[in-house]
Amino acid sequence: MNKYNTLTAENEFNEGVRCHFRHISGDIDIFYPHAHEYYEIFLTVSGVVNHWINGERHKLPEGSLVFIRPNDTHGYLYETDESNNTEYVNLSFSKEIARALFNYLSDGIAWDLLLKSKMPATVLLTNDAKNRLLTRLDTLNTINYKDKKAIEMRTKTILADVFSTYFSQRKDYTKTDNPEWLSQLLKEMQEIENFTLGINRMIQLSGKSREHLSRYMKKYVGKSITEYVNGLRINYAANLLINTNIEIIDICLMSGFQNLSYFYKIFKNTYSLSPLQFKNKYTTKGVTS
Repeated sequence: MNKYNTLTAENEFNEGVRCHFRHISGDIDIFYPHAHEYYEIFLTVSGVVNHWINGERHKLPEGSLVFIRPNDTHGYLYETDESNNTEYVNLSFSKEIARALFNYLSDGIAWDLLLKSKMPATVLLTNDAKNRLLTRLDTLNTINYKDKKAIEMRTKTILADVFSTYFSQRKDYTKTDNPEWLSQLLKEMQEIENFTLGINRMIQLSGKSREHLSRYMKKYVGKSITEYVNGLRINYAANLLINTNIEIIDICLMSGFQNLSYFYKIFKNTYSLSPLQFKNKYTTKGVTS
């Protein structure tokens, strides 16, 4: 083993519960480097956490989501000018819960990279994503502490969502040169309530200027903001055309397009077919509208 203390579920978790949620503000809860026999995710809510991890020191800004494994040695080290503004939460869970999670999400997660990389997976969430996750985690505090099954069930559903949403990309987490904020933004933009609102919503979620976002989209995605948003909208429209009997004009509006002729133009540029031709080709019973 190593020279650091190893925290155990028996000592850290409430009796009979295989998980534990903590919400920490300020420097009253300094954790010096340690290992533990269970898994953990933690989220920086505000301020900057100085994270000592596997022999390295990383500054984790607000919105940093980290997956800690039993073989990691880490701790939270504060600096005087930062500690009073620091807030974070962590959700620890047993190896038994982890195994169930791994099995459930087996085909969708690159577990070999998540579990074997030198450094733990770290992603930077947008402000909206951070607040949504924090709200979900805080629901654990609404459950009666004696209801152990309910606590574990809620924990499992949160963890399944976290890993499928934020840790499903096959990537080498030892590399830190990729713009994590952009990766998370693209994930968020795949949600219907975001891409239907369009470019302004994407800029708002990014927290960047339009010019800054445009440069990064061109560099890392190879598309303009407009091309990316329209691609999501058209893909959604195509699925509605195939899988529903909704009128084309309604599909246009539901996909976020306010102009029918523009919708037809973008759709035909994408599929070389009009929406009606596309529907007739890819459904067993074509309809007219």
